[in-house]
Amino acid sequence: MNDAKGLFDGKELFQTNCAGCHGHDARGGGHAPSLVTSNYSVGASDFALYKMLRDGIPGTAMQSLGLSVRERWEIVAFLRSLSRETDDAHRTIELPHVDVSWDMLKAARNLTDSWLVYSGGLDGWRHSPLREISPLNVSHLKLLWLHQFAGSREDSFEATPLVSSKTIFMTEPPNSVVAINAENGREIWRHTHPLPTDLPVCCGRVNRGVALLGGTLFVGTLDAHMLAIDAASGGVKWEVEVASPKDGFSITVAPLIVKNMVIVGVSGGEFGIRGFLAAYDAATGKEVWRFYTIPGPAEFGSESWKNNAWRSGGGPTWITGSYDPDLDLLYWGVGNPSPNYTSEVRPGDNLFTNSVVALNATTGKRAWHFQFTPHDEHDWDSNQTPVLADLMMDGVSRKVICWANRNGFYYVLDRADGTFLRGAPYVKVTWASGLDVHGRPILTSAAKVTKSGTLTWPWVGGGTNWLPPSFDQTTQTFLVHATEGSSIFTQSDGNEVRRGAGGLYVGSGSSAADVAVNVVKALDAASGALKWQHALPNANPEFSGTYSGILSTEGGVMFTTYAGTIFALEMATGRELWRAGLGGKTQATPISFTLNGAQVVAVTAGQALFLFGL
Repeated sequence: MNDAKGLFDGKELFQTNCAGCHGHDARGGGHAPSLVTSNYSVGASDFALYKMLRDGIPGTAMQSLGLSVRERWEIVAFLRSLSRETDDAHRTIELPHVDVSWDMLKAARNLTDSWLVYSGGLDGWRHSPLREISPLNVSHLKLLWLHQFAGSREDSFEATPLVSSKTIFMTEPPNSVVAINAENGREIWRHTHPLPTDLPVCCGRVNRGVALLGGTLFVGTLDAHMLAIDAASGGVKWEVEVASPKDGFSITVAPLIVKNMVIVGVSGGEFGIRGFLAAYDAATGKEVWRFYTIPGPAEFGSESWKNNAWRSGGGPTWITGSYDPDLDLLYWGVGNPSPNYTSEVRPGDNLFTNSVVALNATTGKRAWHFQFTPHDEHDWDSNQTPVLADLMMDGVSRKVICWANRNGFYYVLDRADGTFLRGAPYVKVTWASGLDVHGRPILTSAAKVTKSGTLTWPWVGGGTNWLPPSFDQTTQTFLVHATEGSSIFTQSDGNEVRRGAGGLYVGSGSSAADVAVNVVKALDAASGALKWQHALPNANPEFSGTYSGILSTEGGVMFTTYAGTIFALEMATGRELWRAGLGGKTQATPISFTLNGAQVVAVTAGQALFLFGL
């Protein structure tokens, strides 16, 4: 809410409701004190000011003003802009000293005072080893501070913050990187990458985060560039063009560090791209290797494409993968074929779309692949986070990948060779009656998309979308924020499918047949059997449909968001333990770390970053 419009609205609201007592410049009037400094008697946090506007101050002339949630936050943002102007004149910003080694990244999941990788660790677990917050005390969580961002309200936050040296690094849509002091929520520095107009962006001007190695941050941009940014100052060290937006490419993925390389994927599945993954030398920006997710003529898998459809085959790679250092294998999910829905122009299985590819991380060569949805007609891309686990399967310990796919099935694969081990639906599925011994779907009549429309479960958003799951090794539990719903899928005649405005390349589409229900599900990781499920209440219909992935903790509490609210659930049972309204869209997954020895939880909603602690 620190954008120009938010500050203007806050100023106008202040002049109308508050200036009579506090003065037109908020420096105090005859009846009330100055609000320009941070020394408020009601408390210095943003939430304390919010509560004062909401509830008033008993025993004083300050009464509740009857403002909406948004109006209260706009006034808080305006007052903060004034106090920062005063505070900035009297303080020196201490730049962060960050030095993150590859050994630290390999051990990231077990480090408590940081969050160094998109998924918390290279294995995709998104599980914190912290125990301080437990089912017994989670209801005592309080807001420690709130940071208002400067971006547009039209842009949604989907980024996972990284934390090192008491500094939070995250992206602010559409293309800024911000460093924030974790102790007080103050901005340390900001870098904004200028963007051209008319970019080919399918699903919002979003970015899902940065990667960190040494003292350098790495970020992909909407115009498909990769930047290396100094973590101390925000200055650019190097910049390379990964692909051209004129060809339909953009980047929204959070990169992944593997040894001395930065791995990045691309977006653009709706714009007829030929998708790929690329690795760059972290020190120089020189490309090390590139793997195309759509094979060309004579390449492995090329027979799965006919009519030269591979040239515009799609296969985006816009969700961060996982890495096994022992096998030196990189695992990454691949998105939908292009054009969506109308599949007659691209006969065949259309490899490697809707697949997981396992690549030798050093060379970028394919080790194996597994295709979840051959010849996809429903936009059920496999842009999900691979979860690497060691599970007991039939009495034998197996190194596996666990995967709740958008197509509605849960899979367990051997991560050394891709062998299909288990598969079961985790939401209602009608397009397939099951999976055969190789994991290939057994299709029903509901699988065929027609010109008149076919009603199919799951809905177009899938059993789950890109929002990351969580895995608890202790209880062998896979936690996923799922949706139960159906859609009517239709397709255009193949002869009618043409490149549209900005290169958009789709054939007809889908419409939700009912309102999808958001459900957190705990699955037995080895079998996919349901342990429990919890349907989240639509606490704020204004933000309905916005939800996050899952953070689990060793303390027995998991966190997720839905419809403008953060929820804490008991991991053993799914029982709700705590919730807090955040007053904005919630599409960013919470993280947890220790700050000065105490466990905290950070989450982004709307245009603000919230930090909670006991």
